[in-house]
Amino acid sequence: MADLYPMARKAKSGKKRRKKTSEIEVRATPAETLEYLLSPTRQRRRKSTPIRRAFLQDPEGEGADAPLRSFVHDRRELALDLLLLLHCTASAEPWDVEMPAMAWARALDMPQSVGSETTVSKNWSWLEEKGLIRSERNNRLRKVYLLREDGSGEEYARPTGGARGFFKFPFLYFSERWHKELSLPAKAALLIALSQRADFNLHIERAAGWYGVSGDTLQRGLQDLRDLGLLKTWTVWKKNPRSRLGASSTAFHRLNPPFGS
Repeated sequence: MADLYPMARKAKSGKKRRKKTSEIEVRATPAETLEYLLSPTRQRRRKSTPIRRAFLQDPEGEGADAPLRSFVHDRRELALDLLLLLHCTASAEPWDVEMPAMAWARALDMPQSVGSETTVSKNWSWLEEKGLIRSERNNRLRKVYLLREDGSGEEYARPTGGARGFFKFPFLYFSERWHKELSLPAKAALLIALSQRADFNLHIERAAGWYGVSGDTLQRGLQDLRDLGLLKTWTVWKKNPRSRLGASSTAFHRLNPPFGS
């Protein structure tokens, strides 16, 4: 019998099948996760976030009582990056972000594994012990709230434009992947440098006391910044009749782009 519907059969056999996609193919990348967290829409077109200098140095004492020391002393580089990223992403009251640990790990270019989840979770707990955040759990979700940068455990309030005692921390630290390039000493030195004037000098031994980190750590951090082209250092000489050579020197520093001008 002749085929009464040859065209219909041809159309059916020639129909394109919908391409199947796997879960892996549609997962957000680290760059996309960061872009979402730092997007201009969510951040109201801000390019930086204010951080109080009390994070680096106790206003009423020396750096031994400021939070920065604990990050360096305990080698908590991931905790430092998590806290800085939270400051960049908690854009409005009540200054919180709710995400699973794996999403934080992905944003920071960590392997997508159970081990990374556990590591992130442990570092949030460490930050909570230090009085820098508080959190609430809902199964795998953890809502993290900012607290005051001085580690006092007090509720967070963003410094306003007229407030003193804070510095601006740029989002490009994450968006340009500097968190992957810098060593922990370099990250500490960068935070200290961002809190200074454009041209600044640091007497290493004094600064070590001011910020609660060793002179060797601070020196190494500054050198790492220089090696990456992020810091310019020069020496200024002055007459000094009381010195052995009749002159004394002071080292000055300036952050280069993208962190300085």
